[in-house]
Amino acid sequence: MSQPISYIISEQDFDLSLIPKAGRTRGTDAFRKHVIKYFRKQYEGQGGNTTVDFVDGNINVTWMPVEADQEPMDAIIDLLSAGDYATAAPMLQSLLQVNPRDHDALYNLGMVYSDQGRLDEAQDLLRRATEVSPNNVNSWVALGVAALRAKDPEVARPALEKAIGINPRNSYAVRTLGTLQMMVGDYTTAIKTLRTAQKLAPEDPIILLNLAQALLADDPDGHSAEADSLLTRVLQLAPHGDTAEKAKTARSAIANRRFRANAVEDLRPDAMFYCLGALERFEGMSPGELAPIVLEMAVLGESGLNVNDPEQRYTLKLTPGEFSGLQIVCMMQVGLTILDPNMNTGMDLDKEYAAALALHTRKPGRSASGHPRPSSA
Repeated sequence: MSQPISYIISEQDFDLSLIPKAGRTRGTDAFRKHVIKYFRKQYEGQGGNTTVDFVDGNINVTWMPVEADQEPMDAIIDLLSAGDYATAAPMLQSLLQVNPRDHDALYNLGMVYSDQGRLDEAQDLLRRATEVSPNNVNSWVALGVAALRAKDPEVARPALEKAIGINPRNSYAVRTLGTLQMMVGDYTTAIKTLRTAQKLAPEDPIILLNLAQALLADDPDGHSAEADSLLTRVLQLAPHGDTAEKAKTARSAIANRRFRANAVEDLRPDAMFYCLGALERFEGMSPGELAPIVLEMAVLGESGLNVNDPEQRYTLKLTPGEFSGLQIVCMMQVGLTILDPNMNTGMDLDKEYAAALALHTRKPGRSASGHPRPSSA
């Protein structure tokens, strides 16, 4: 059976700023009333039993979790895992009032503050955690991450190197060191570090994303094929969220770079004629007719379109025929522009689209700008 969280605080050491001004005279009934209310509030979200007694100038606090077999710190960890920092943080603060050298409380509260952007406080707590337990690799990693978030590589680097010295196979520490090396522009070293991290955790999408970004920053032409392969794998492992969006953006940049590499006098004739064909194809369509066609193309694009291989073909349910990836992107660009001029595909097609508009024969039903005017029907 677990032991409860139980501690004693001198009334003189209790932080009066934690309770209302009306109860800040120590030893009074009002003081005791508000102190009891304060401590019970720290644990009320977890249920269980909280007792607060006043004996010989001391405050005795005891909390037993609902489940008798659950360790109190485990209950706090459950809160942190659920993202309930608002409930967990005061409980950790209470533990530190009793024992300022409680490593678990220092580490976990430091992590909370780091996630909340309270980076100076986080670093102070995590530095104290490393002093209490100098061989705890997680504390060193957390300190490095907090310093990195604060954009302080001079603090982050030795903390991460210390973590790796303790456990060279800690992929998170190696990954974070590689991120730091990227941040300071040392891409060659970052690539080497991130390749080590990849060997340790080959299916970690953040490692793969960071490695791809480092490769592109170091040599966008020479490393584009490997980077694109890594980014494709990132999207397979993490198809949604911030990591996926960064991977999509990086893949679009690679595609655009390859696309422009084949331009003639900075213009891609194939893309221009695809845009021209789309202008003619969508002529006279109402927004209601055009929107589902564009949406189908956009959905297909989410899974990835190879715009640099004309031999690879795609089919659409609402548009008969077989199309290259570039042709679909060009049609989508035209359709989006007709529906909303502020929207685009993310591909750099402005010059090709402008050239297609200039070639597009004017006839009744087109706007003065040359854009085909959708029917109102």
